[in-house]
Amino acid sequence: FVIDLLSCLPYDVINAFENVDEGISSLFSSLKVVRLLRLGRVARKLDHYIEYGAAVLVLLVCVFGLAAHWLACIWYAIGNMERTGSERMGGMKIGWLDNLADQIGKHYNSSDRMSGPSIQDKYVTALYFTFSSLTSVGFGNVSPNTNPEKIFSICVMLIGSLMYASIFGNVSAIIQRLYSGTARYHTQMLRVKEFIRFHQIPGGLRQRLEEYFQHAWSYTNGIDMNAVLKGFPECLQADICLHLHRSLLQNCKAFRGANKGCLRALAMRFRTTHAPPGDTLVHSGDILTALYFISRGSIEILRDDVVVAILGKNDIFGEPNSLYGRPGKSSADVRALTYCDLHKILRDDLLEVLDMYPDFADVFWSNLEITFNLRDVSATRGR
Repeated sequence: FVIDLLSCLPYDVINAFENVDEGISSLFSSLKVVRLLRLGRVARKLDHYIEYGAAVLVLLVCVFGLAAHWLACIWYAIGNMERTGSERMGGMKIGWLDNLADQIGKHYNSSDRMSGPSIQDKYVTALYFTFSSLTSVGFGNVSPNTNPEKIFSICVMLIGSLMYASIFGNVSAIIQRLYSGTARYHTQMLRVKEFIRFHQIPGGLRQRLEEYFQHAWSYTNGIDMNAVLKGFPECLQADICLHLHRSLLQNCKAFRGANKGCLRALAMRFRTTHAPPGDTLVHSGDILTALYFISRGSIEILRDDVVVAILGKNDIFGEPNSLYGRPGKSSADVRALTYCDLHKILRDDLLEVLDMYPDFADVFWSNLEITFNLRDVSATRGR
């Protein structure tokens, strides 16, 4: 509040009164610098709306321009001091303001205070000098002549070298960050190819490995969701998982009637898997340890290489765990026809959640409609 109050005071109106002392007027004018403290608030807002690297770059450019403005004001004050001192002492007029007056044909007249270059000419020239010095360009058409001007120019060069290096260092970091995803992809792909070459993986399996990696990368951008979630508390993990699996939990009939706590517990135990075309999700004879919910794509069920069913979005396959005390074996192969995304939950995890919420368990089993039961009933009877 104090910063906003000091920033909004009408200093120009106060200075307009003729009876205001010059020292007090200068003090009021200097309070305008308080407005610069609001740059911190602008920086925080930029950080929210712009990518971090871009926000840093924008702030650095603004700081660079602000530093150039301040240095230009100091450069003008030094030139004005040198010119005033030379007039009083009757010395040679070799300051940069005198050179500017000679170049543009607006000479100073000691009897006329308004003579010489205009304030616009002085400011633009001073700003031009500071920018050319800070960026190490230095055309030389505006140059220091007196000792104070030369000392100040050395300081400007030192400041400019540091700021120049800082800005270009951040630009390099931003460009590197833009291509960091591509670099990570090629690094991971190189590891996969080295693994294939070292272990002499055959051609068909090699192609499946590369296709799965490419599909998984395009879907997740190389981000391991489980690794990311480990860095958060369990309550926040549950909320994130509930958001990631919201479509399944809201649209599937089996989960209707579940309270928020039950849905959070289920969401924590669901895992998302991806499969490229031709990938076999379940082989005949495998132990059925999970229940699968198809989120996207199509799969085919095969028995003895004969397609017996084709499943698509919102279909469910596995086995009804409530009917059997122990997991059974699969009676068919399950193979992806297209790129597929599936939600799966392990049998033990599902039974654990239903044991924690027994009231919901009966509702779940009555509403669960498994599209294709993979359990090999003949093997169960044989035992």
